[in-house]
Amino acid sequence: MANAVNGKNLMLYWHRTDVFPAVDVPIACSTNCSFTVNVEQKEVTSYSSAWFRQYKNDVASWEITADGLIILSGFSYLFFMQKQLDRSPIEINLVIDNGVDGLVIINGIANIANFNFNGPVRDAGTYNITLQGSGPYGITGTSITPAGIIIRGGYVYNKEYTAAGGETTITWVDMIGKDCVYVSRGGIDVQGIITTGTPIEEQVKWNSVTGVLTFARALESTEFVRGLFN
Repeated sequence: MANAVNGKNLMLYWHRTDVFPAVDVPIACSTNCSFTVNVEQKEVTSYSSAWFRQYKNDVASWEITADGLIILSGFSYLFFMQKQLDRSPIEINLVIDNGVDGLVIINGIANIANFNFNGPVRDAGTYNITLQGSGPYGITGTSITPAGIIIRGGYVYNKEYTAAGGETTITWVDMIGKDCVYVSRGGIDVQGIITTGTPIEEQVKWNSVTGVLTFARALESTEFVRGLFN
């Protein structure tokens, strides 16, 4: 018999990569959170559609909303206010605890799109925040399949780099031993990630032994690179 996942087993964390090793800090006094993905649908109806509209998947977007209690210490609403003021994105982990079946971790970079708080006279002060996902999100942990449950280890790590111009390699020593599952440059997905040979055209090569990501085409000045690793 299937068991429902209790809402209290969904935890939202700020993933701090400014310290080593990276740590996850719970969103303080969060009382509610939700994760939403929207995939735009592009109509491709034609004369052969048999009088039914047809669509194909187009651009996707995702967001997380959370409610919480206002506190004055630790990881508080002041953190969100400062990050939004600085226009700084944050890396988040939404962790779903499936009990004996393990964890699911949704990881990604998000901007603080909306933030508000209120202070009723006879009740606790609360805040509400909307985190707008920027780029793809990653999933790791427990996989639910028609054949049963597969427990997978691992974690999706996000790395970012802004080019000075002319570079053909980026070295991320803290990703040594990990698999490169996604790369984008200039906001465009890299379609070919190889691990042997020499990259050509728009390909990149990932060497998990040295932690070096090699580009066939040199990076341009201020070009932004993102990599996801597992």
